[in-house]
Amino acid sequence: MVTILENFSLKGRNTFAVDAKARHFCEIKNEIQLLSLLETQTFQQSCRFFLGGGSNVLFLDDFDGLVINLSNKGIKILESTDEHVLVEVAAGENWHKFVEISLRNKFYGIENLALIPGTIGGAVVQNIGAYGVELKEFLHSVRGINVKSSEFITLANDDCYFGYRTSIFKTKLKGNFFITSAIFKLLKRPKVNLSYNELKQIVRRFPFIKPDPKYVFDQVVRLRQSKLPDIVKFPNAGSFFKNPVIGQEQLEFVKSKFPDVPNYQVDNGWYKIPAGWLIEMTGWKGRRIGNVGTYDKHALVIVNYGVNNGKEILEFAKKIQQEVYEKFNILLETEVEIVS
Repeated sequence: MVTILENFSLKGRNTFAVDAKARHFCEIKNEIQLLSLLETQTFQQSCRFFLGGGSNVLFLDDFDGLVINLSNKGIKILESTDEHVLVEVAAGENWHKFVEISLRNKFYGIENLALIPGTIGGAVVQNIGAYGVELKEFLHSVRGINVKSSEFITLANDDCYFGYRTSIFKTKLKGNFFITSAIFKLLKRPKVNLSYNELKQIVRRFPFIKPDPKYVFDQVVRLRQSKLPDIVKFPNAGSFFKNPVIGQEQLEFVKSKFPDVPNYQVDNGWYKIPAGWLIEMTGWKGRRIGNVGTYDKHALVIVNYGVNNGKEILEFAKKIQQEVYEKFNILLETEVEIVS
């Protein structure tokens, strides 16, 4: 049996602390409850939204449908060799907690992704990435249920069609596949990833330190804490926009005005520009309108200083998009999922 609540406040379920209400809300703790939910009239007749940790979502208003929150728990080893370990993690587990547990057990690879908020399920959907690493590099497969057929399916990494902050769960399978767990293939032998420039600079500054995965973890945590606001004090959803990828011609246009524009080649003829830099160059870093503003230490973070309506936050974001487009001819895409 499952309990479906009505007119449920989502304020404590999203890190923007927007006080939207769900017409129906159901918290699922295991696969049996999920199967029971699929059989209910409420599920079958409502529009649905699958909610993880609420750290990458903006509710514009009350949601006239069913919000489903999976809070299942569990971490278990499926296979272990001299080289790697396969670990299955429930979708409702906290991502950062999993990174900590992996490191404590000497399972390596995801330490660069420390302190990213949210759940395992949400991390997979988003294909989270930071400091030179993306989740897809260490994901083996995903288990979940096809909500149309009520069948449990396992998708291999290649079947998930991971891209920059996206996956098949945000496109073709959106709303039709509910992730219940993910299997990660982690390394038994340390392989430190220092490809990200800030990490390189730290190592150069302290050449007497031999960086290991724990050192990388500690530095990533320190860097994130120095840049990003405390979600409890300053409600936000992390990076609001994606870093745009542009072609050679467009890059030359930007360079003609800003020769020192930071850029990173991601493919032949394609370059990534930090969205935070674009926002800062338009004068929006630390700027505030009413009770919405960008964080003064990180231009990509939009902070809710006291609004209850997500529409005000979106309007603020649109102003940033407009000015960046006018100045650079680049349209910023939202990384945060907008729910109306």
